Amino acid sequence: MDMDDKVTSNKETDQYVHGMDWLSGELEEFELTNYRKYQYDLIARYLGKNILEVGSGDRSFTNQIVKHSVQLDRIISIEPSITLFEIHEYKYKFPDHISFHMVDLFNMTKDTFGLFDTAVFVHVLEHIEKDREALNKVHEVLLPNGKVLIEVPALPSLFSVHDEMLGHYRRYNKKILKDIVDPDKYAITDIWYQDILGVLGSLYFFKIKKTKLASTNGAQLVKNQGNIYDKYVIPFESFIEKFVRFPLGLSLTAVLQKI
Repeated sequence: MDMDDKVTSNKETDQYVHGMDWLSGELEEFELTNYRKYQYDLIARYLGKNILEVGSGDRSFTNQIVKHSVQLDRIISIEPSITLFEIHEYKYKFPDHISFHMVDLFNMTKDTFGLFDTAVFVHVLEHIEKDREALNKVHEVLLPNGKVLIEVPALPSLFSVHDEMLGHYRRYNKKILKDIVDPDKYAITDIWYQDILGVLGSLYFFKIKKTKLASTNGAQLVKNQGNIYDKYVIPFESFIEKFVRFPLGLSLTAVLQKI
């Protein structure tokens, strides 16, 4: 069985992957470099040294942490999808204190990998049907005063074919996200929107035109408009958002602290 046959076989029984392998094939090497750094910068100052990353995906965010964090004791990155785990297994080369494991968060205990000072959910929580339970579960493996750093797609009104393809259960606003946080377990120390210009692109291409990323039109969208978005829009927004927080945006970030 060659690699393509193996991935196809895995995907047929993979309850986690949905359409998240859409970048394989002609777009496999494509990466929104500025956007990934932008995602990292949103939560960089809250990152600790002992990190649990929930949802490795294509491992690009893990790579951002390793590239830009000065001090790291370890990153344990878990990914329940065998399809994503195998497709991206050799995408980057990581040092020995960064490790990847095909594990479902709900199967973890404090004995699995020990305790962490930081847990990261970067565009992962929307893929978990029981999102409140996921936050409660990660509470069990956090050290006292440990932080949970969350980035999720925002604005339920933007829910589209894009979200459906990726297996999103929902998009969030501040109220929805706050409502899944158990106040007996966490304090919300910050929550804010970002990428207000991205709202326009998502509204037009995914909500109105219903462009499917896993298609010829979708691939062209990523290569053309996606490249413009990454090269020009994201650096501009990154600069502006250092001074201004907008009342809405394409994504929503929250920082929780364990009580």
